[in-house]
Amino acid sequence: MKKKRRRGNGEGTIFEDKKNKRWIGQYISGISSEGKAIRKSVYGKTQKEVLNKLNDIKYKMNNDMYVEKNGIELVKIMEDIREEKLASNTISGGQYARLKWTINKIRDSKVGKMKIQDIKKDDIQEFLNSLKDLSDSYIKKIYEQFVQAYRRAEIKKYVTYNPMYEVIKPKSNKETKVVEALEINVQKAFTEYLNKVSIEEQTYKNIFLIQMYMGLRIGEVLALSKENIDLKKKVLYVKRTLTNDKEFAIILGNKTKTYSGNRTLPISEFLTPIFEEQLKYTNENLHNLIFTNNDSYIRTSAINEELKRIFKEELKVNSKDISTHCLRHTYGTRCIEAGMTAVVLQRLMGHKDVSVTLNTYTSVFNKFKEDELEKVNNYLNNNQLNFVNSSN
Repeated sequence: MKKKRRRGNGEGTIFEDKKNKRWIGQYISGISSEGKAIRKSVYGKTQKEVLNKLNDIKYKMNNDMYVEKNGIELVKIMEDIREEKLASNTISGGQYARLKWTINKIRDSKVGKMKIQDIKKDDIQEFLNSLKDLSDSYIKKIYEQFVQAYRRAEIKKYVTYNPMYEVIKPKSNKETKVVEALEINVQKAFTEYLNKVSIEEQTYKNIFLIQMYMGLRIGEVLALSKENIDLKKKVLYVKRTLTNDKEFAIILGNKTKTYSGNRTLPISEFLTPIFEEQLKYTNENLHNLIFTNNDSYIRTSAINEELKRIFKEELKVNSKDISTHCLRHTYGTRCIEAGMTAVVLQRLMGHKDVSVTLNTYTSVFNKFKEDELEKVNNYLNNNQLNFVNSSN
């Protein structure tokens, strides 16, 4: 065969098949569920004939009227939106990977194999109702994919009516998991255990302590480098987090989860020895990270597994719902119990908005609202601003 001649911008490849006395053109028609390119071929007696066929295919694939007449699969629209979000830098590699997984879940369903023009409201409702044994957050992600796809189809006039106006997002059969803070006696027992064991015995001990007494996200702790720690000024600079790329591989991100996550935190006096100890045990590695596993990133799943083991085997405490996020939540809870305001806590936790802080710790704030109201009543009494309605 004659050497392949590639055309730019994904327009296909043309080459001569001398054995069969013909020309062949290849192009990518889509992406498979495994994320691989789907290649198809066209044939002709001359190079020009094949070139014209490829140009015709390219026109049809990008022509809305052709799509409207011949149909387009629902998941194709979802994939196009996902690719546009990645190209515009509005989603991260990790978010891309999660979207890919969600869309593949839809692809495996009956509606995922249908063209959008053929899908009825009942088809979508039936599929969504079949997800009720999954979590509400997962149902919401799938529901949002349908909303976005049909909004695009409506704008492009692929459909004359948007069935999502009538579709009801089902509620999960599962109870919503609430992240609970450790009770003070449990936190005390866990702290005592960590202080007794050496770093050789418990590799993750300082990870647990930093989370529990500084409130960092687990990804932020695992992304800490030597440069982020200033023991002279007693401050910790939180600038990055471990995240995932498009293929779900762990990578070191160049920023925190939210813009507010980039913050400077004071290191309390009692925490200084923790950082001093960890710095002594830090091996040389590419990014000067203080927590690594043989120069590789530590997986969050491994830390959570060890945390559950400690609670079950060492502390003899129910470990079913324990996770590293519980440690962060414990810090936030203790801050509120100590009288810290929501605005200050928001900045320490790296929440993008104070409403996130208030919603996350609603039950804790409610627990102490009576104490706060008592302060107001005492203030009013001391300033003789109280009154009693009386009737003559």
